[in-house]
Amino acid sequence: MAFKDLRQFLNYLGESGNLIRVEKEVDPRYEIAAYIRKTSDQQGPALLFERVKSSDMQVAGGIFANLRLAALSLECKTDDLTTRIIQGVQSPIPPRLVESGPCKEIKYQGEEVDLGKLPIPLYSEKDSAPYITLGVAISKDPETGARNMGLYRHELKGKNRLGVSSQQLARQLAKAEAEGKGLPVAIALGVDPALIIAATWKAPYGVDEITIAGGLRGAPVELVKAETSDLEIPATAEIVIEGVLLPNIREMEGPFGEYPGYYNPAILKPVIEVTAITHRRNPIYLAGLTGMPTTDNHILKQVALEALYMWELKQKFPGVRAIHLPAAGAQALLAVVAMRPTSKFEARNVISYLLGNRPGVKCVITVDDDINIRDIEKVIWAVMTRSQPAEDVIVLTNLIEIALDPSGPRGMIEGSGPDVNASGLGIDGTRPYGRPFPEVVSIPGIKDIPDFVKPS
Repeated sequence: MAFKDLRQFLNYLGESGNLIRVEKEVDPRYEIAAYIRKTSDQQGPALLFERVKSSDMQVAGGIFANLRLAALSLECKTDDLTTRIIQGVQSPIPPRLVESGPCKEIKYQGEEVDLGKLPIPLYSEKDSAPYITLGVAISKDPETGARNMGLYRHELKGKNRLGVSSQQLARQLAKAEAEGKGLPVAIALGVDPALIIAATWKAPYGVDEITIAGGLRGAPVELVKAETSDLEIPATAEIVIEGVLLPNIREMEGPFGEYPGYYNPAILKPVIEVTAITHRRNPIYLAGLTGMPTTDNHILKQVALEALYMWELKQKFPGVRAIHLPAAGAQALLAVVAMRPTSKFEARNVISYLLGNRPGVKCVITVDDDINIRDIEKVIWAVMTRSQPAEDVIVLTNLIEIALDPSGPRGMIEGSGPDVNASGLGIDGTRPYGRPFPEVVSIPGIKDIPDFVKPS
């Protein structure tokens, strides 16, 4: 059974030595981000800031700063994360509606609403404003009523206004605008970590990600009715922001330091008018960093996409054993696949499939399954000793451009639709199929030597 809420997870991290309580007062303007940046770079613990300038709320940060913490959030080992997530996705559990929950202990509506009371961090030097980055947004399709949950960024624009960057919400808003209406939305902050992971899963449109969260938890997510709309919200969330995406209104949003490690420029985006804020007594605000790899954002995307791509590949290619999306690839630009090829061109077909069917992937490297694909030194060694550039390097052209790829024709500017003018690189680093190959040097007895560093 997963954690019932964020507080239980933070307590678990503290008891297991994976949380540091920062007692000195910190400034939400850059200082919180600097702390999270430091622990992320050092593969360190999560953080709980007990005193935040100009706020009476505590702030948690870096709870997904590394793969070890992500595994702890689902109570498994790092090597088992992909299997654990696939199992949860394949066994969805519908949510359960309850009468009330801790997220309703304090309520503000109308003129009482003031987003400035939340310790929303300012992350990067040239960000246009403080941003909510780990808020789980919940909405419904105006036509079908199907619920959608996703993890989007929200720019602070005023005491009751937020900018929002989300393709899914924009799609639903367009339907609402066609009827002359706005789109109700609720942003849940500080939820059970399984909900955050489920929100990053690229489910087909119309699939309720809250049922996936139930599968990851092994129990239904408890929901309560929102105060100002017909949406249902996580009952144990620390903070819930309710609002309406305004019809036919767009305002400049950004710049913002995004996951490739560069700023994306300001462009016109929809706006949320906040109608209510509810929260627990003594709520804990949850901050999450993005920008230069590795951050919370990269780890969350990594664990979700590795599970998704592994699920797809295993159904089509019997030789696939594992996949890794290194943070250096800025979420998914780089994919490394471990294989035991069952035919001469299976590795090439895997490369072509990922480059052609997963627009977020720019480079694919395949290696044999004796290679630890999470050790980039070993991956490069395999490529250098098992491949020939003239025979094993593949370049595909006229692919769909990757959103926010700074090297692409549009750079970091998000367009209205995909442009087919990008290219992809594949390197087959598996041994030449069907012919003798030298044996790897080995030393007997290594397995009998104890580990010098405790494995995660």
